[in-house]
Amino acid sequence: MKWLKVLLQKRKEENGVEYVKTLIENMLREDKLYTNEILFRDTIDEVHRQLRKLAIKEGDKNLIEAYEKSVILKHLSNKNRIDEKQLLEDILKLIH
Repeated sequence: MKWLKVLLQKRKEENGVEYVKTLIENMLREDKLYTNEILFRDTIDEVHRQLRKLAIKEGDKNLIEAYEKSVILKHLSNKNRIDEKQLLEDILKLIH
């Protein structure tokens, strides 16, 4: 939980893409991956919200595919039948 508070503080310091990268990179760390837990799903929702804002509301066409994957990730993570790590890695590759 402490790492999420630090990340939320970084949100104020980083632009949207950097914030999403920071969230995903921290979630993919072996000691931090919270699959199928409320904190994990909340973080997935935050990634989705940020990518939606950047791709749809701000019109960054380079992030549309990452946003589409975040939609799938959000939907499937709520059903608990997904390889969340693979989708997170895919999104990270798309926004680099």
